[in-house]
Amino acid sequence: MLRRALAAVTMALGIVCLVGPVAANGEQIGRLELTGVIDQVNAAFVEEGLRVAADEGSPAVIIVIDSPGGELTSMDRIVKAILASEVPVIAWVAPQGARAGSAATFITLAADVAAMAPNTNIGAASVVGSGGEDLPATLAAKVTNDAVARIRSLAEEHGRNADWAESAVRDAASIGATEAVAMEPPVADLIADDLPALLAAVDAGERADGRAYAFNGEALPPLSDLAVRELEMNVGQQFLHLLSDPNIAFILFTIGFYGIVAELFHPNFFSGILGAIAIVLAFIGSNALPLNVGGLLLILIGVGLLALEVVVASYGLLTVGGVVALVLGAFALWTGVEPGVESIDVSVSPWIVAIVVAVGVVYAWFLVRALLQMRRNGGVANQPVAALVGAGGTAQTLIAPTGIAYAGGESWSARTQSGDISAGAPVRIVGVNGLELIVEPAPAGGGEATEG
Repeated sequence: MLRRALAAVTMALGIVCLVGPVAANGEQIGRLELTGVIDQVNAAFVEEGLRVAADEGSPAVIIVIDSPGGELTSMDRIVKAILASEVPVIAWVAPQGARAGSAATFITLAADVAAMAPNTNIGAASVVGSGGEDLPATLAAKVTNDAVARIRSLAEEHGRNADWAESAVRDAASIGATEAVAMEPPVADLIADDLPALLAAVDAGERADGRAYAFNGEALPPLSDLAVRELEMNVGQQFLHLLSDPNIAFILFTIGFYGIVAELFHPNFFSGILGAIAIVLAFIGSNALPLNVGGLLLILIGVGLLALEVVVASYGLLTVGGVVALVLGAFALWTGVEPGVESIDVSVSPWIVAIVVAVGVVYAWFLVRALLQMRRNGGVANQPVAALVGAGGTAQTLIAPTGIAYAGGESWSARTQSGDISAGAPVRIVGVNGLELIVEPAPAGGGEATEG
């Protein structure tokens, strides 16, 4: 039954993830949001959104961009989808304060119309390694030259400033909306405060330098009087994209490590399964992030030290070491990139770090307190098995002649030499053989039974 249930859940999740964005009706402009780190989920979403818009006969699609950049492979998929789109594509860097950094610069320049809201910026498109590190000289030259050729081609195709586009790759140049529109030729076609202003500016037919807005050599259709329909991610896509948030990934890693540690100290299946799932989800989210293995190991060491405080009398030293390792690991988990070279800023919120560390310390404190209480009460964990001889217990299963008995706060393998003992019957321990208890039925009115 469990396998069938898991299969059903897996199939349902797969179906959800395959469902595309909500379809737009004909004569409605489709609107997509490209936010956060550009990853495979975003790429699939934009591809499907453009396909749905074309199938429904939408006159145009607006892609609202607010992204620091992301994967080159995902960027390539989005750029190819825009260039192959059957409907005009308008890229709009919005709202105010948004940016089109790194890979998002290529996507903006690939659109038929490139617009920006006030107080937005574009650029910083230097190519770096997946961990934010500089590439080896030869490889860096090859990748940079390829990116330069690509971005110059996109800019020239739409009459935009190819020289600046090249500088965005080679020198990590970045500019604001006002300067982007004022350049000759411009980097962006127009500035629009809101959606009505954007559609009205496109309907003007040409930008400030007289270049007409066109799609496949033809003028764009009138858009101002048309309704705009949101093309949103489905639940599966939203969930997968959520995992790429560095804060979510950090929390999942921490939960995963705690779950596995709890499973090692007290096997119960649940915490181990939960921990394994959390770590797998964290790795899925980290696929689009510059994961630092060193930071990950520091988090693991921190959790391990906090857990060891439970069984090792370190007088708080392990707790201090665990807190330090956990904090350092959290801030080193995402490598980021060299300041001034790339606009991506991937980090864990200090508030999230503080909360996770506080929970870990409280968790360790409660475990230590419980352990000390158990020791004061003379728990069986600190006594030899022989100390159970003469104690009472309860048969948890039928003992005929072997079974399981509960005594001294734990479950034990048990054997009887005086006839079968039914489940639930009180027993008395008369001897031990290794870790196996030798039991007999407790005399009537004698031997205090312990129920588990």
